[in-house]
Amino acid sequence: MDLALLALLAALVTALCQSITDLGTKAATRTADDRAILATQWGAGALLLIAACFVSYPGLLTAPRETLAALTRPDFWTLLLWSGALNVVAYVFYIRAFRLSDASLVAPLVLLTPVLMLVTSPIMTGEHAPPMGVFGVLFTMLGVGLLDVDQESGRRFNFHVFARDKGARMMIGTAVIWSVTANIDKLGVRASTPLVWITAVTIVIALCSLAYWLAGRRAAPRVFALRHAIAAGSAMAFGNTLQMWALTILFTPYVIAIKRLSALFTVLASGHVLKEETGGRLLGAAVMLAGAVMIALARG
Repeated sequence: MDLALLALLAALVTALCQSITDLGTKAATRTADDRAILATQWGAGALLLIAACFVSYPGLLTAPRETLAALTRPDFWTLLLWSGALNVVAYVFYIRAFRLSDASLVAPLVLLTPVLMLVTSPIMTGEHAPPMGVFGVLFTMLGVGLLDVDQESGRRFNFHVFARDKGARMMIGTAVIWSVTANIDKLGVRASTPLVWITAVTIVIALCSLAYWLAGRRAAPRVFALRHAIAAGSAMAFGNTLQMWALTILFTPYVIAIKRLSALFTVLASGHVLKEETGGRLLGAAVMLAGAVMIALARG
């Protein structure tokens, strides 16, 4: 099979993994508290990525210090600190959003990240988007207005829902932080390798999440209650690994565009798997996806 076709398939599986992460997170909020979910997701992901690193870089087992020094640049550690700290906050918001609101409403809101990156990227990485990016912003904002419908009047473009819905506000906060960490990730990959960077960030987040959970002084939940969080964390780690491999074969905008399909998958699945009322949210997610793809292509 052609390598490019395999990479396209890997990007598609990445989107499916992100959707599984969304659905698993929402399901986990029904059986466990937020701190336990956060620690479990990232702990499971860290274990899988550590194993992948050892397979890809055997020197990390025999000569860890020397191998790590050869794989990283000095600014790697500063970038790692910032990424870890910001992502912990982002994922606290992320899990809280799924607890407070329907997955079909909040999951598409992460598509606001490319819009916000039109502001953060020029500052952090010097990247600017051409006019197509502006049209992408318009499509994305149009999609946001279509995500919720006034049940009494049937009126669309119900932007005020995001002012009164706590889960939506939490996910918008996640998108804001991710618009910063996405740029840090790009700098981090340049300062190391994709797999090393993802693994290091995941380990830092897992350790911080564990400390956050222990600080709560709550009884440890049963493993069965965390089964959805484990599945979500494993899917997240697997998807991230496939995404990094796909990026070595395909142009970044193509991979991003395919990964954005996760918003549609989540909205479609939430009605069947989580028994949510999706209403017209599929249309809103589709329009937001079109905007995100336009921004991704413009940035390419």
